[in-house]
Amino acid sequence: MDARAHSSTVGLTRRAAVGSLIALGAGFALFGPSGLDEQVRRARRQGRLILDYWEKWTSVEGEAMRAVVDRFNQSQPRIYVRYLVTATIHQKALVAIAGGDAPDIIGMYSENVATYAEANAVLALDELALAAGLSLDFYARGMRQVMQHRGRWWGVVNTGGTLAMYYNRRLFAQAGLDPDKPPATIAEWDEANRRLARREGNRLIGVGHLPIEPGWWPWMWGYYFGGAAWDPQSNRCTFGAEPNQRAYEWVQRTARDLGYAEVERFRAGLGPYGTDTQGFLTGKVAMVVQGPWMANQLTTFAPDLDYGVAPVPVAESMLDPGAPVALVDTDVLMIPRNARHPEASMEFIAFTQRQDVVEQLARVHCKGSPLATVSEEFLRTHKNRGVELHTRLADSPRAFTAPATPAWAEMKDVFSSTFLSIWKGEAAPRDRLIEAQGRCNDAIDRHREQLRRRGESA
Repeated sequence: MDARAHSSTVGLTRRAAVGSLIALGAGFALFGPSGLDEQVRRARRQGRLILDYWEKWTSVEGEAMRAVVDRFNQSQPRIYVRYLVTATIHQKALVAIAGGDAPDIIGMYSENVATYAEANAVLALDELALAAGLSLDFYARGMRQVMQHRGRWWGVVNTGGTLAMYYNRRLFAQAGLDPDKPPATIAEWDEANRRLARREGNRLIGVGHLPIEPGWWPWMWGYYFGGAAWDPQSNRCTFGAEPNQRAYEWVQRTARDLGYAEVERFRAGLGPYGTDTQGFLTGKVAMVVQGPWMANQLTTFAPDLDYGVAPVPVAESMLDPGAPVALVDTDVLMIPRNARHPEASMEFIAFTQRQDVVEQLARVHCKGSPLATVSEEFLRTHKNRGVELHTRLADSPRAFTAPATPAWAEMKDVFSSTFLSIWKGEAAPRDRLIEAQGRCNDAIDRHREQLRRRGESA
């Protein structure tokens, strides 16, 4: 998983499907390559059942998953899985399911699970997974959160992502910081940021850490101060809570201390993720909060960069090295509700969950394992220096996920604009957070009303 996709809550009706197709353009109707390739034709001649698997990955990640598919196809003579790369998959899959032309397996992001489950777009896996020999106990504690919604099992973790702090050991040493003792608390982080900032005259040429870099999870900072974005018991947004206010006061202070205008000029010179000009790779940014896929970027673009990996720092009152705070952000496999052969789809998914297969894929993706049991060889031969940490973060009792509410897509959009306003110093964090909380709770209430009208409980 690299850049994050945006899911949307879409009712599963043909009207919604048609509306989405119109909105997304005529080309949207093409969900994959037309015609059958020779391998598929051969599989049909052999009498094998053909399953279509839609996945979002391309490049190295996509080829690694294709290798898993090939391995499954070669492991037995009954089922043939066709791997189809599908852009904007979270939208296209909903439309295809609503239109009655769903694939057999879909590879989504963890934040899509609640939306798809509430929309009745995917099958609950409780019985299918049990029959296939899977159990939630097979997975690290943080990963189990992703797979469940409202007490049922909806998706299986395909690759496990957890966020950690990647830091430049050379820059630490040059700034007089111990590369073997990265900051563990927010206060230590602030001190490291102060010492790592570099200027030529008034021009900023290097920084420690920017909460906006890369900016994919602007809603998460409250968790490192003891807050949360959402309360699952009451199903209410909690952006305005006091720990969140402290978190975003820190975010705003970070920008203010560097200089609002100057930090924006500095950021304009940073390249995007997936290029060799991104800030961490060039040494302009000394620390970045990222997932394990960052190691693939380092291997590709900056193989000589001496980096370390540590838990994201937390408020001092929350420090517990045995239970680090970590966002779990993963990829999942799900079975559409109208899949033609759900048992066969589950057979393929169960194959992908074998420890050897999980570790094969995770190695190439540079990720830790989502499983509760990890082989010593996996840890010893992995090319990500932080693999042991990422694997440990996945099992932390303080691992957290994106809020499991179908209103999350709208909530996330609200908070993205709120974060930018706070970052730019346009308003007091408390005021903007309380405003965002009200807008998000309105979105939750609208969803509740939709459920009520459908005769379902909120």
